[in-house]
Amino acid sequence: MGLDLCAGREAGRLPDDPWPQWSYGGFSLFRSKLAATIGVDLDRMKGFGGEGDWSSVESPLRHLLDHADNEGELSPQQAAELAPALEQALFQLARSGAYGHTWDYDRRAGRELVDLLARCASENVPVLFR
Repeated sequence: MGLDLCAGREAGRLPDDPWPQWSYGGFSLFRSKLAATIGVDLDRMKGFGGEGDWSSVESPLRHLLDHADNEGELSPQQAAELAPALEQALFQLARSGAYGHTWDYDRRAGRELVDLLARCASENVPVLFR
């Protein structure tokens, strides 16, 4: 059991759709690493045990970071904002070399998520968290 992200179109998932997937624990680690690229400590933020206010986070990564990991959706506009920010964060993580043994998987799933976000933005459909 884990997190699947998919395009929220009426016809459902298409065979060539990107299909990013994580275990819940793996997604939690992935989000922590993404948050660090923009100077956010998730443990200090609302929803993660802290009191930090998400309105102070200017990066579009907040759409992914301040989101339930097992339900809901990202709007096409949020997907359009998030795709380039996520791509940049993945680049930063790769350059840092400090990610750890799960990097290959997260790099691949992260790249699939960038592609899914871009596709959903272009088709004007939401990204669904399942």
